[in-house]
Amino acid sequence: MAEENRYIHGTAKQEQGRLKLLNSITNGSFINFLGESLENIDGRKIADFGCGTGDLMSDIAGRYKGAQITGVEISKAQYDEAVAKMGGNPNLTLINSDVLSSGLEDESFDLCYCRYLLEHIPDPVAVAKEMFRVVKQGGLIKAQENDLAVVFYHPEVDGLEAVCREFCALQMELGGDPFIGRKLFDIFKRAGAVDITLTYEPEIYTEDDPERYRAWMTNALNIYQGAKERMVKRGNIDEASIDRVLDILSERIARPEGVSLFHWNRVSARKG
Repeated sequence: MAEENRYIHGTAKQEQGRLKLLNSITNGSFINFLGESLENIDGRKIADFGCGTGDLMSDIAGRYKGAQITGVEISKAQYDEAVAKMGGNPNLTLINSDVLSSGLEDESFDLCYCRYLLEHIPDPVAVAKEMFRVVKQGGLIKAQENDLAVVFYHPEVDGLEAVCREFCALQMELGGDPFIGRKLFDIFKRAGAVDITLTYEPEIYTEDDPERYRAWMTNALNIYQGAKERMVKRGNIDEASIDRVLDILSERIARPEGVSLFHWNRVSARKG
């Protein structure tokens, strides 16, 4: 199976729009997560594994003017979109490659991070080992991933459990892992990490902040919408069942109601 076809979300323009929206509401807390263990990111060499459309790289560069960031992205479509966003910034470099064959030099970065990447990789330990290869002795490795067992809405979205279950089954069929967040400690320990620290980062959205609530719910809607055809093709769920869930999500985007509760799993480690 082609590597890009393993990516459950695809790389169409609609998906790039979803990523831009997701980045707009989640990048700030992730950049804080990167910076909390470094006295000064300015002047540091940073590697972004699976940089996607480059939104996070651009936001880091906007906050830390001296940071030198190299992004690696396997998808040509995502890579091209990232190049268009770089605006000739000399501190940003992009490589169109699999992260396991990027050609980056040994021990050449102060920090290497990935986000929303390992869930799509058949061998996440190999990626973690590659992250350790490219960072200097004592360098930092950080990752953020999800665990789709922890998705809650109130009021509940009728039928969502079945749709989410089928989405997870599809992702595993493609070689990914929708529950990878709980496995980060094991992955990084097997890769040789020391000083491993795990944290949760909550994503809580309520009707009292309708703009951010709508953005988060739109992200959820687009995820299931983008995978609908492949979920139906597997034969375990019908299109009408998925559409009913999409309709409820659409209604809540139009008229924010209740809360959405989720969290990211984060890991920080050091090269010993």
